[in-house]
Order: sequence, then structure tokens, then C-alpha cells
Amino acid sequence: MDESRLDDSERALLAAWRAARAGERHRDPVEQRLLETWRQWRERPATRPLWATALQHRLGDESPPVPATGLADRDGPLPEAPGRVLGMLLGGAVGEFVALGEVGHRTGALLFALEGLIRAHTQARASGDGEPLGFALSGLRRWMHTRGVPWQDCGTDIAHPNGWLVRERLLHSPRTDEPTMLTALARVAAGHAPGSRKHPINSSDSATAVPLGALAALWSGDPGTVFALGGDLAALTHGHVKGHSPASVLATAMLWLLRGNSLETSLRQGISGWQSARTTLSHALRLGLVSPAGSHPGPANLDAMQSGRSGLAALAIAMRVALACEDDFAAAVRSASDHSGDTASSAMLCGQLLGALHGPTAIPAELLDELPITALVERIAGDAAAEFGPYPDESDGWELRYPTTDTAEPAPSTTDYRTGLTAVPRLAASRDRFLGAVLGCAVGEALGIPVAADSWDEIRSRHGAEGLTGYVPAGHPSGRLGSDTQLLLFSLEGTIRANISRRTTGTADPTRHIQHAYQRWLHTQHLSWPRAAGEFLRGTPEPDGWLVQQRALFQTRNPGRTMMRTLIAFAKGQQPMGTPEQPASDSPGSSAIMRAVPAALWSSDPAEVFDVGMRTAALTHGHPTARLSAGALAFLVSRLLAGESLAAAVDDVLGQLAPHSGHDEVTRRIGTAVRLAREGRVPPEDLERSLGTGSTAAESLAIGLYAAMISDGDFDAALPVAVNHSGNSATTGAVCGSLVGAVAGARRIPERWTAELELHEVIERLAHDAVLEFGPRPPAWADRYPPT
Repeated sequence: MDESRLDDSERALLAAWRAARAGERHRDPVEQRLLETWRQWRERPATRPLWATALQHRLGDESPPVPATGLADRDGPLPEAPGRVLGMLLGGAVGEFVALGEVGHRTGALLFALEGLIRAHTQARASGDGEPLGFALSGLRRWMHTRGVPWQDCGTDIAHPNGWLVRERLLHSPRTDEPTMLTALARVAAGHAPGSRKHPINSSDSATAVPLGALAALWSGDPGTVFALGGDLAALTHGHVKGHSPASVLATAMLWLLRGNSLETSLRQGISGWQSARTTLSHALRLGLVSPAGSHPGPANLDAMQSGRSGLAALAIAMRVALACEDDFAAAVRSASDHSGDTASSAMLCGQLLGALHGPTAIPAELLDELPITALVERIAGDAAAEFGPYPDESDGWELRYPTTDTAEPAPSTTDYRTGLTAVPRLAASRDRFLGAVLGCAVGEALGIPVAADSWDEIRSRHGAEGLTGYVPAGHPSGRLGSDTQLLLFSLEGTIRANISRRTTGTADPTRHIQHAYQRWLHTQHLSWPRAAGEFLRGTPEPDGWLVQQRALFQTRNPGRTMMRTLIAFAKGQQPMGTPEQPASDSPGSSAIMRAVPAALWSSDPAEVFDVGMRTAALTHGHPTARLSAGALAFLVSRLLAGESLAAAVDDVLGQLAPHSGHDEVTRRIGTAVRLAREGRVPPEDLERSLGTGSTAAESLAIGLYAAMISDGDFDAALPVAVNHSGNSATTGAVCGSLVGAVAGARRIPERWTAELELHEVIERLAHDAVLEFGPRPPAWADRYPPT
């Protein structure tokens, strides 16, 4: 055997085999048969049992990324989920094929809706804005074209249908046994708004859209989101509650099946979400459970339940039959296709349930051989498992197969289905968490500014015994930005420009771009550009980019003296850029720390993030306490963006600090903050005695960290602790807000904080742009972010 020709998975398989048979002589013929079987499973996934799917997962990375999808739970990716997804898709297709004797339109619609969800998630990884309903609707338009409708009549501005699936001729057929879906899509193409649960497109309760609900289980691991999305997918074309709510039940049940739960448990979870139909569906469940072993519900049994034409009836029949024939796929789909109602829908639903329960090997080989599209389904199932799994394909070829340029505008949903980036190697972070870190800084500083010069006694006398718990009204808006947030925004803009330069020229050090951004900020402090620009004036005779055009930033908000002095000295040519090796000052002040937050995006290597955060601070603050505190904050934020707990991130940052000269003060302050947090909330007087007043970067970091650690991601609990003490409440509030924002995400920041926050739209736009720039497909935007 020539082992040099084996791929990585085959080498891992042989290594595991040999480790399990340690002490035995290697038997090459046995290993050869093992590899042949492995390759057969890879070429024909429908023949691969679930245990082999799980084995393939275990042969991969020990700690793969955890996608925020239905193919993972809190412990990591689900090893058997790819096989269950394939089983669900093949089981449904075979079920409808058995009922109709041909590939039916329900299967085609489901595959095109799945293709739409894959495109939506691809877009979400690129921008954070993938909208599953819009992309699913565009997929259904391509399906509509396969039903014989001319493309120009499908309601899209795209000149030609794109992607690989629409070119598969096996999916093209003008036949349909139930016209509701096609009729609804024709109305949308003619200008009618797409259907939604709140605004029905029709009053149809037919079952043809219910199978689409199973796809929602791939999108998210949150049962509430999955339940809502399943119903919304069906409601695009079916307006009656009995036509779309069964899809919600199916979606939730499918999510539980993907996690390896029993059929009964999964169905009960699905039923629990639809109260008005609980009696009907629970009755069907009981009938399935009490069926005698070896007996299959006959037509008379199924017709006695209720008319099988509605989505509710079709799902009830599918549930009863699947439970009664749980271990006999062929008998189940034949029984589900033998009654006087919508046999194709009930058989397809039954096949989906049993396919997800047992995987594709439960489907008899002769049925798979009869199905003309088995290989096609295997292909799209593999693509779905890749896209929603830990390692999505980021190649240009993927974009050609699943282009994101063709989407539709769905009807408004009550649920926000946009998802953050998942499993992107260069940015192991979600858009929502990073936006939370930036917004949190702004909110925390805005809360603390009015009391930043006050003692705790003065704060109590002015704001009551509990201290400050909300913005102090000071004009409109009341949440006014401070200089820390202003500088963070310019740091972030400089970091974006630095990455553009890295992409185009290979420049590895972002600090020169950040220095240039600070000179633009200096210009906003009422210095003319020729006086503020320094050496950058030669290349940029006018300040460029969109951020410096925001006139609301031209406000002086009490910036630190060290910051102003060093930037002015640089502008006058009196000193070069500060570095750790050649400090621009010896200040340990706290105004250096928040500017380091954007460094969390620069690299997936925490050590590099720490270094960039430290060098960002060193541009103006040369003392080790300031530099190392800034590096520590950047490190903490980067770990939180990656999904690590705050406690674990703190343990890691202490290890990162240890090798650096001068770390003792920062390490001591962090250690004290951790000890205090374990004791619970302490009075502000004790906080000051233990952690200081926030006058230095290490003190601000420690106070903000302590407040974040005792709050468990709760802004309303964290921020008052961070600002109600004697000393620099503005920076301690900013540190706390940034950490809690990175833990909880922007969506968990209460609206009362963001509604009155000055320039919150500018903050959100800049943070969103940063995620785009550090995502897999950054835009071309030299006008907004010119090269430095």
C-alpha cells in the first residue's frame, strides 16, 4: 500500500486503526478493505452509517470551531448531524417518490429553499446580514422556473437564474399535484407582498409547505428561533395557521432529532410549541405509540383521524405512522402514502422524521436506487453540512455555486434571523459581540462622564443612595460620547485601513495607520489639518475618509493631557511615533486603554492581539502599566469574541502578561479584581481601597473587570458598579461596558442605553464595517477607507 497517496482522513483512519490494534502485526489486506469501505462511504454518503459519520468527526481536529447553527450544541459540533441531515433530505424525497412514482414538486421546492438558506448563511458569514427568508424566497423563485415558468415572469431583476441547482435537469418538470405554492409565488412575482404569519398571502391550509420547516433546524441551535423560522418559511406561500404552524412543530422536532434524541421526545418538544393543536397532535402521538408491534396503520385507521389534506392532518398522520413503524422505513412511507388525503405530503414528512432519526442507511437500497436524484441530494446535503458546520468553504468556487447576489425582500418577521459570523478563521467572532464591545464602551463612558471627577459621597448626595443608575440629562442626547470613545472610533478606522493595506501590500504593522487616524482625531479638536497632520500632510493634504466628515465628532470632550501633548508633539515633528522600545511618554494613565479594543480583530492569534493592543497604547503612553493594561484588554475582548467565558479569558491573560517586564502592577490589580468578584459585590469604599480610583490604566482595567465579572452579562447590573465610586468613572465604565458587551452582544444591551447614545448610528456603521473588512470577503471601499 502506497501511504503517500492517502488523504488526511485516510491517514487518520489508519492511525486510529493501528492504535486500537497495538501489539498486533499490521495486516495490509484488512487495512486495504478498511480504506475501500471508507472511500465507498465518501463517494456514496447514503451508504454511510451514523457511527461512521461520527468517527469521521472524531478523526478531525480535537477542538473544532463551534458554529452557531443547528449542527452544534454548547459542547461543540454534533458528530452525527451531517448524516442525519442527509437522512432527512433523502427520507423526504423517497417518501414523496413512493407516493407519486416520480420526484415531486415538494422535494424540488425543499431543495431550492435549502439552497437559499445555504446562500443566506454564506452571506451571513461575509457580512452578518444573511436573511434566511429572503434567500429562501429567491430559491423558491428558481424552483418556480423549474416548473416551466419563464424566468422573466418569476419576479426578479437578475438576468438569468444562477447557481448550480437550477441547472439540474432532473428537477425540471411542469407537473404539480397541488398548486398552492406555485400560485402564491406567482402572486409575489406579480407584485404582491410575500406571505408571513402576520400578513397571510392566502387562506390555504394545505400541507405542501410543511416539509420546508425541517430546514429551519439547520439555521440555528435556539429552539425558539427554529420554531419561528419553520413557520415563517411555510407562511411565505401558505396563509392558514394549519398550513404553516405544522412546519414550526416539524422544525423543532427536527432540531431535537439532529441532537440524537428519540423520535417520541423530539415530537413532544415540537408539539409543545403549538398550544391550539396540542390535543390533535398528542392524540396522533399516542396512537403511534400504542400500535402493536409489527402492525402498520391502514387506510381506514388513518382516514378516521381527520381529513389528510391540511398541514395539521398530514403531520398528524406522519407522526402516527413514523412512531408505529419506527424501525421499518419502507413500511412507514408506504403506509403514510395510503389514505384518502394528501399522501405525498404525509409520506414525505414521515420519511423526513425517520431519515433524521436513523440516518440514510435506514432507507432500503432499492428505494434509493429508484430515486433519480439520490446523488444530487447527497451533494446538496454535503454542502449544507459544510456550510452550517465548523468549517464552511471559503473558496471562490463556493461563491460561484452559491452566489449571494440574488435575494428577495420577504415580508417583515417578528424574529430577527440574522446571524453572526461563524467559524471564520481570521475572525473567530460574531458581529453582534464586537458591536456590543464598541457600543458598550460608548455607553459606559457616557454614563460615567458626569461623575468622573466626583467622590462617592458627592455621587450619593446628587444621585441618591444607589448612586448613578442612568444617564444624567445634559441636552439631547443625554448619553454624550467622551474622548475615550472618540479615540476608539478613530483607532477602529485606522485598524480597518491597516487591514486594507495588509490585503493589498502585505504590510503587517497597523500602528502607522492608527497614528494617522489619531492625527485626524486631533484635527477634530479644533486644530487645522496642516497643524494636526504632521508628516502625513505630504500624502494627504486634506483629512480623508468618511469618519472625519462626521461633524458631530468635532467636539472637545476633556481628552487626557498625555494624549494631546504627544499627538501635538508628533504633529510638530518634535518626536516620532511612540513604541515600547522608544516611549513617547512615561504616563501610566488610563486614556490609553480603550483605544486597544480594535486590536481584537487584527488576528486570530491572542498573542498577536496582545502585542498590537500594547503597541497601539504605546503610540502615546509609554509606561509598562499603560501598555500592558491595553494589551490585556485587547486580549480579553478577543477571547470573548471567540466565545470564551470571561473567567477563562482572565486566566489566559494572566499567563500572557507573565513574560513581560513591568507586568507586576497589572497582574496584581487583575488578581485583586478576581478575588473581589468571587466575594460578591463590595461597597464602593472597599472597591477604592482594593483597586484604586481608575487614575491609571491598571486601576481602570481592574475596576471595569470586577464590575463585569459580578454581573453575568447584565448591563443594568454591571454599569452602576463600574461608575459609582470615587475617581475616573468614565474610563472604568467604558472598560466594563466593552467587556460586558463582548460577553452579551449588542442585542442584549437594553434599549434605554442605546436610544439616547450620541452618534450610535455612526458607531454601529463603523463596527459593522470592521466586521466586513475582517471577514472572508471584504468589500472594495477605497473612498470610505482610503489607503494611508
